Amino acid sequence: MNDLIQNLTGAEAGSYTATVFLLTMLSNVLFAVGAGFLSRRNDLGWWVYLLGVFAGPLFVALYPGQNDYWLLLGAVPQLLAGVVGLWAFSRYSLRGRFTRRVENAEFSVAAVVLLVILTFVVTILQFGQTITAPSVLFGSLATSAALTPWLNAVFVALATLSFAYLGFGARWAWLTLALSGAGLAALTTAQPALTGADRPLFGLLFGYVLLFVAAVYGFLAWRVPLPAAPVADAADPVPDDAPADDDAAAEDGDIAESDDLAGESTRGDHGLGEPSEQADRAASGNKDS
Repeated sequence: MNDLIQNLTGAEAGSYTATVFLLTMLSNVLFAVGAGFLSRRNDLGWWVYLLGVFAGPLFVALYPGQNDYWLLLGAVPQLLAGVVGLWAFSRYSLRGRFTRRVENAEFSVAAVVLLVILTFVVTILQFGQTITAPSVLFGSLATSAALTPWLNAVFVALATLSFAYLGFGARWAWLTLALSGAGLAALTTAQPALTGADRPLFGLLFGYVLLFVAAVYGFLAWRVPLPAAPVADAADPVPDDAPADDDAAAEDGDIAESDDLAGESTRGDHGLGEPSEQADRAASGNKDS
């Protein structure tokens, strides 16, 4: 087991470096699995993604004995991306228990410009405490040794924001996510040539390749929109004729009531007329006599 951990992480088992690399590998695999769920528009993808954030960036920043709280600057944007994506997904109606009827958003130049700006901001935040010394941070760009950390930070930031854009139905964000996965995989593969290491970190490479594959699959899967929500079942419609029947019955009742009133008024007139007829007859009899 120690040999396996050393081959995967390039460090002694039980060391801080080996632990961080193992957590990062687990986090990358969870990100890829989450992307696989999201490719099916499944809410569970966001929970798996958030689990990856807790397993990797957040735990590394709060690692016992290390407590490098400056690393939270890079971990919090990843956490916010999952929370925002989950919230954005929740606005769509459900299809089944966890699948959402996510509609593909239209491509816009403004969204891409915003993505570029946010990627730059999140990239800077990945460097933690170094951002307090801008001259040192940006001065390192002049050295070839700083190229790998900068590219790694750019691709991590791009992946983070791609997840957030997926929450709003941006199908093209799968391409930027695939680009970040491919870029991280390329950096890991070129690590021996760049840093003089004996071999690349295959654990990290596996997670990045898996993320790339999941992103490509998601882009293809979102090409086909989900069917529209079904209308109410025609077998159990709301009885449109029920109010009409009620109105007709009420109208018939009104007619019947008016007839009864007319009949009563007619009978009342005859009752009042009978004494007057008798009086007329009596009067005519008196005249004859």
